[in-house]
Amino acid sequence: MKNDKPLVGVSRCLLGDAVRYDGRSKSNTIVLEKLSQLFEFIPVCPEIEAGLSVPRPPVQLTGSIKNPKLIGRDNPAIDVTNIMQRYCNTRPAELDHLSGFIFKSRSPSCGLNSTPVFINKVCVTETSRGLFAKSLCEKHPDLVVIEDTELEDKNLLEKFIQLISVSHQGNSD
Repeated sequence: MKNDKPLVGVSRCLLGDAVRYDGRSKSNTIVLEKLSQLFEFIPVCPEIEAGLSVPRPPVQLTGSIKNPKLIGRDNPAIDVTNIMQRYCNTRPAELDHLSGFIFKSRSPSCGLNSTPVFINKVCVTETSRGLFAKSLCEKHPDLVVIEDTELEDKNLLEKFIQLISVSHQGNSD
């Protein structure tokens, strides 16, 4: 049976799931109240799916803009780069059925164009991509993507909805 709603991946914390490093969520009203009526969500939390715990020490991108590591924010001895890279080597290929993805902004795994990168404890950019977002977008360059903060812009929100609809029609033909 064909699914009548487009399948859209979404960072799990935006759905109200308490999966963030601090054991909290970042539920998003637009996702929960508007977009949930239009799309069937596929919840994704790279950190949990990669095997990290809740709560867990906060991490940040560091070392290089092009090839950052995922290092403990408060404890630089924590390095989960390899764990996340292994996850990113497999999970994006499993998401080829999606029409789109809604990412959590500023996340070291899910930030789309808003993730800070630190070099020598100094923020050198705030427009990088989280490791999972980068991997998913490289694997599926035509995937319709947006960050939670962009949903607040009515024009960007409407464009996202329209592009998902077009993508879904193309996937169901």
